[in-house]
Amino acid sequence: MYEVIENSVKSLQAAQQKITKFVDGASIEALIILFEMMLGQTDEGLEDLTNEQKQSVIADIKIADFDKLSETDKRQVLQFLLVGTIHQDGLQANYQVTPDAIGMWVTLIASAFMGQKSNVTLKDLALGTGNLMATVSQSLQAKGASVDVIGIENDDTMLTVASGVAALLEEKWDITLADSVTMAMQNDADIVVGDLPVGYYPKTAPENYETRVDKGLTFVHHLLIEQSVAAVKPGGLVILTVPTNLFESDQSKSLLRYIQTDDVYFQALIQLPNNLFKDPKMGKIILMLQRSGGDSRQAKPVMLAKAPALSNKAENKNFVTELTDWMKANHVYMH
Repeated sequence: MYEVIENSVKSLQAAQQKITKFVDGASIEALIILFEMMLGQTDEGLEDLTNEQKQSVIADIKIADFDKLSETDKRQVLQFLLVGTIHQDGLQANYQVTPDAIGMWVTLIASAFMGQKSNVTLKDLALGTGNLMATVSQSLQAKGASVDVIGIENDDTMLTVASGVAALLEEKWDITLADSVTMAMQNDADIVVGDLPVGYYPKTAPENYETRVDKGLTFVHHLLIEQSVAAVKPGGLVILTVPTNLFESDQSKSLLRYIQTDDVYFQALIQLPNNLFKDPKMGKIILMLQRSGGDSRQAKPVMLAKAPALSNKAENKNFVTELTDWMKANHVYMH
């Protein structure tokens, strides 16, 4: 299986490198053109290519045999392409692909929350390249669920990449180019997932946000936490990866004040293994919030835990059992 994935990755990377050279552009630009060629679409970036150059790229695409892969393997191939592209272009941290080791835990929580329900609406307010959403969506569909996906992204390049990822995986996503902070948010999702961008929101935050600060710029991840809760139905679940030091900054008071409102239940905080991050300062935790309403209730106790390393299968099995039992005991599931 791994040889098939490796062959496909190498062939598509060869095609991408040729496109990069032919159009004299960035790797991310070449990746978008590659996706469109794989989908049989035309791109204005190809207009300057000779027929010989186009045929050379098409030959590599055919060798990749991407269409013959399983849906899971296809996502793995696209993930490798995305990681390589971001590395080559030296793109900023907020462009990074959410690794499967994190996506696995987000998926586990989403699956446990969904229970035996056959239909679920997922939403991501910071869609990025779409890898996290693809991971969760594919896993829930593998359970036999019908999944509707809504994605919002404010970077047109990332949105184009995510659109290509969805199309190549034969997923039908409702994707919008917009600023999630300022848009009027519909509370139509059962579950919101997200690997939130970290940093300051570049403008004065709207006055209706509880998490906004009175002076200066507000952290965008604080605003998106609040907006994510607004995006789910009453009783809906929010599963976000956020900085390890989320509650240690000088803006944490406004965030804590919001979490203590009647609109939201602070259900869990799960620390991810340190070995997932090259720099411990860039570590992430999983924040689980639930919108009040419906049959939702405050978990007692709040789960504060550390996920074991993936290499320790026994501890992982125990942790999964502990987490799912806690969710059932505290009614953290779709009703």
